[in-house]
Amino acid sequence: MREILSYFKDFWKEQNLFHLIFISLFLSFAIHLNYKYDIENGVIDTYYSTYKHFLYYFLLYSVAFIGTYLSFLYDKKGRRILKNPWLWVRIIFALTTFSLYCYFYQYRNWLAHWISDYNTLQILSICADQFFQSMLMFILLVSFWLIFDRKEQPLYGFKIHGTHYKIYLLMLLAMLPLIIAASFSPDFQSYYPTLRRILRFDMSPEAKPWYILLYELCYGQEFFHTEFFFRGFLILGFIKLAGSRAILPAAVFYCFIHFGKPAGECISSFFGGLILGILSYRSKSIIAGIIIHLGIAWLMEIIAGFWLWKSLFP
Repeated sequence: MREILSYFKDFWKEQNLFHLIFISLFLSFAIHLNYKYDIENGVIDTYYSTYKHFLYYFLLYSVAFIGTYLSFLYDKKGRRILKNPWLWVRIIFALTTFSLYCYFYQYRNWLAHWISDYNTLQILSICADQFFQSMLMFILLVSFWLIFDRKEQPLYGFKIHGTHYKIYLLMLLAMLPLIIAASFSPDFQSYYPTLRRILRFDMSPEAKPWYILLYELCYGQEFFHTEFFFRGFLILGFIKLAGSRAILPAAVFYCFIHFGKPAGECISSFFGGLILGILSYRSKSIIAGIIIHLGIAWLMEIIAGFWLWKSLFP
């Protein structure tokens, strides 16, 4: 446990207090604007299935990612990092990849061509949203690694040796009371369990358990790919160019992708991204993030499922 605590102490020592205050104010203002104008759900998603959907996501995430990197202009080290053209190649690739992940929807046309039953089509389309988009992102990142980073590091954090499994499981257990407390919030109960997205469609009693299992597996693998992108590529893929300064931009970017979720979850996602980013940076592994992220996601589904069941059968 001391080794884990030393990770956070070392990170804190490397930070500039005024820079952290600036990032906090920047992020607070961005979150305020989002929940005032409903930027993601109320604006960007109105352009779904058009090229503007991709463009506006690219612009939104550029504000987060590029904006945070530009904030490092305050000192010589930051200016030296920002002068490297390869940093900008990776930044643009990262933004393009994640915006494509948000924009990719063509598989829905393929499903509609092969499946005629409305309820089955809707359920499989929802599961496909989580599977095909994530796989596209995974393929793009692996391709980038094969071309540029294969000789320098394992596949962006797929490193088993040296992972402190027991400590990460204890951290996950410590999150349980916080998740239970959050579950009393109306915002939480209106959004979770995400499983309700498929439960509103008609299913035969025999097929229902299999659809539920399929949905939760697709839901879980989405978090696996999220860790691969945010704690794998955005940190371990940027280490040789930005060092520990890759952590903050990744955490701010991660916060921005939660704009469509309850405000409390959006705010806490920044701190979660920061913690997981530090663990990834120091351990050179994303295993911790996968364990914690998947665990929290499925715990939220289970606990929220209790409230849903209680509301249906008072």
